[in-house]
Amino acid sequence: MLHLIGTEWKKIFLPVLLTTVILAVVMCVLSCTLYQNYSLLYDLEAWEVGTEMFSLFYPLSVVFPLCWNLYYERKNNFLLYVMPRVPVRRYLTAKWTAYALGAFVIIVVPYGLAAVSAVYVKPPVVPFSSGLSGHIFEGAFAQTPLLYAGVLSCWRGLLGIIMMTFGFVLAMYCKNIFVILTGPFMYSILENFILSILRLEKFRLVTAFDPTSVDSRAVSVFSFAAGPVLLLFVISLTALFFGKFKKNAVVTG
Repeated sequence: MLHLIGTEWKKIFLPVLLTTVILAVVMCVLSCTLYQNYSLLYDLEAWEVGTEMFSLFYPLSVVFPLCWNLYYERKNNFLLYVMPRVPVRRYLTAKWTAYALGAFVIIVVPYGLAAVSAVYVKPPVVPFSSGLSGHIFEGAFAQTPLLYAGVLSCWRGLLGIIMMTFGFVLAMYCKNIFVILTGPFMYSILENFILSILRLEKFRLVTAFDPTSVDSRAVSVFSFAAGPVLLLFVISLTALFFGKFKKNAVVTG
């Protein structure tokens, strides 16, 4: 299995590397510049300002560099050549594992480096007041900013893996590359829009990804869990729909 995972990792290494480097550079630059137009209390707030826009677009970051590979392997009937040597289920498990590692790296490394830049590279923030900001987990945010950023980045990496899994399931069954690459992003937009209309903002996936997008008093354990659980449910329904009802096959030929 490890050999299979290594083989699959080699297929996606370059896209993952390029995406990670580009995101890291952009996030670091924005974290060191955008904050100048804001009144801040803590250095790590510059990180939040510089990376805020990526909370909406991260589905594209973890799906585009990865899920195209499975789509083209299915399109070119590559899986037919794999079947005599490796069970398809085992092959797909190895591929998903490599993709999951790639998605985690794409999210965690840029966010982590941007946090380091915000805390140590840019000039220190001059607080505009001596009071508290009401930030979520303010003690950790103020006293141990890199620990806060590291834990939140790893959590975001896990959410990136779940979002990539949505694209992976679409790539297993769907024949439209546009739907595969943009489907998870469109889901994120629609879920965000519908729950906002219903005044359920604290249960959105974007709230789990960026808890500062709502009032800190509204954030709870359920706020972190609701969005991911709903997405996992949608992924399961999608796999059930394509696999059981439409009878789409992973391997065709």
